[in-house]
Amino acid sequence: MKAFEFEFPDNLYYMKNHIWLKPENESVSIGITELGQSLSKGIVHIDLPEVGESINKGDMIVAYETIKAVSQISLPFDAKVILVNEKLWEDPDLINGDPYGEWIVKVQGKFIPGLAMEVKEATEYYTELITKERGRYADN
Repeated sequence: MKAFEFEFPDNLYYMKNHIWLKPENESVSIGITELGQSLSKGIVHIDLPEVGESINKGDMIVAYETIKAVSQISLPFDAKVILVNEKLWEDPDLINGDPYGEWIVKVQGKFIPGLAMEVKEATEYYTELITKERGRYADN
């Protein structure tokens, strides 16, 4: 599905902070949405957690730096890091080119679908958000 020109694949869950989640068996892959990457204007540095690290619900799991700001990713559930995308240490720009193909980290944790938005809800939320932002800038 799309929110304006931004793609939101049907097989993912979404957070309001521009993060996508993909539950797979006992793990959850985590990445940044196409819209989030676009708003960031390019990821230039990323701090990844250590494999085996335990992350409490709401705590930061990943920090990334863009040309505009430093942002953090946190999760709505307790998790244990089982894999990190090692390629991102050397080339965080990979996310900029393929935000859905390049996951950042994989965790083991109790993901409950109600903790994140399904694609229909996410595209409605982001369409409204984009509409408000474009309207705000059109008035200037």
